[in-house]
Amino acid sequence: MARETERIVVSEDGLSLPVIEVLTGRGAIFGKSGSGKSNTASVVVEELLERGFPVLIIDIEGEYATLKDRYDVVHVGDGDQYDYGLFETDPGKIVDFCLDQHRPVVIDISEILEIERAEVTIRDTLQLLFSREKHENKPFLVLVEEVHEFLPQQGGLDDLGEMLIRIAKRGRKRGLGLLGMSQRPASVDKNFITQCDWLVFHRLTWENDTRVVKSILGSDYAADVKELRTGSAFLMADWEDAVRQVTFRRKRTDDAGDTPSLSPSQRRDLTSPTEESPETDSESVAEQAAETESDAETAATEPDDASAAASTSDAEAGVTPLDADPPTVLVDRAEAEETDPVERSPEPVDRSDPEPSSSTPDSTAVPEPLAEPARREDSRVDARDADPGAAETLWELGHLVTYVLLRAFSGLRYGVRLAYAQVTGQSKPVDRLAPLSIGGDPDRSASTRFAIRVLIVLLAVIGGLVVFAVAGL
Repeated sequence: MARETERIVVSEDGLSLPVIEVLTGRGAIFGKSGSGKSNTASVVVEELLERGFPVLIIDIEGEYATLKDRYDVVHVGDGDQYDYGLFETDPGKIVDFCLDQHRPVVIDISEILEIERAEVTIRDTLQLLFSREKHENKPFLVLVEEVHEFLPQQGGLDDLGEMLIRIAKRGRKRGLGLLGMSQRPASVDKNFITQCDWLVFHRLTWENDTRVVKSILGSDYAADVKELRTGSAFLMADWEDAVRQVTFRRKRTDDAGDTPSLSPSQRRDLTSPTEESPETDSESVAEQAAETESDAETAATEPDDASAAASTSDAEAGVTPLDADPPTVLVDRAEAEETDPVERSPEPVDRSDPEPSSSTPDSTAVPEPLAEPARREDSRVDARDADPGAAETLWELGHLVTYVLLRAFSGLRYGVRLAYAQVTGQSKPVDRLAPLSIGGDPDRSASTRFAIRVLIVLLAVIGGLVVFAVAGL
């Protein structure tokens, strides 16, 4: 009997929750990002593990990996860092960890790309757990992060969502509890929320979310929930006489879901134009300045009679003096002046034995006029793509007509789905028509895009006529 009245303390002021209600009941923790929602869930999990009660966690963001630092947790995921691979491990073995070996299990899908395949594995695991609990009848909790991903208010439920609703409705008799978490209570299926016997509301600011608080707790709490400090929340539970404001303690394990900090060690000077390390101290900068000044003085005092004579003869002949490798130097410097705005220091030149320059211009040097035809060709392309004002007006008109027809067809289709959902008693469907790109490839000319739009309009009209004709029959 004492076991049935065991409680876990979740706040510094001694607030406690009954273990049996947490393990076998249905709970929900809501709160916007940064409000303390994940910390609250971790506190509940830690307290259960401290008392030897295993749990199964469906981890969406990888926030519960640090539980392994303190507890004997089986970490399942997709990668070498996990104890077991999700797709290589039989669901029955995961259930054996939970019920036979009494070990907590974290199914981490934060790095899984095949979400649909992962959901199938999770559904099979929960199905088997639900079936086994009928005979085992051991108090056991399933925690689901971002529960709105699996139990959406709009769009209907898939197989995994239906399995979670089944646990919420029928799990208590089998000793199987469900705890869901979400940033948006307005996005969670109301069939789940109405089944919950304990609810925690951290800070919420969006009107749709505060409207849910108002419908459950009242208008006063809907206004106050916007001002809650991080870690504070309103608790409503069947075992409490009234709604309580609670400040949950900090969890014992590290927080893998912390927001990245703006640590100075993670920064670098992005204004430096060189490839050298930006952490150059003042002493090295002073040394570089001294060396530069010394080189400049040496170059100014060095006799350069031969070079002066060569430069004079070259100027009279109309030829630019070249060094040892004139073609490469000319081409590289021309490209650097066009593409690299960074000022470059002059390269040292060996002037001890200058050779006479040839009067014939180098064939590899790129003369400036060669760049003009390409620019003229680009301008012709731009001029060719520009259509007259009448064509542009027709193009915009085609866009408008196409948009109106598509939205009308979408509304008609959604109305049919909504009527079907109401007749069959299913959840309200969501309009999943994504924005369509009517313009096509932006590289096409405006006239081509207009022709495509006209074709789409005609196809839409024909499709609408076919639909009405079939409906008339």
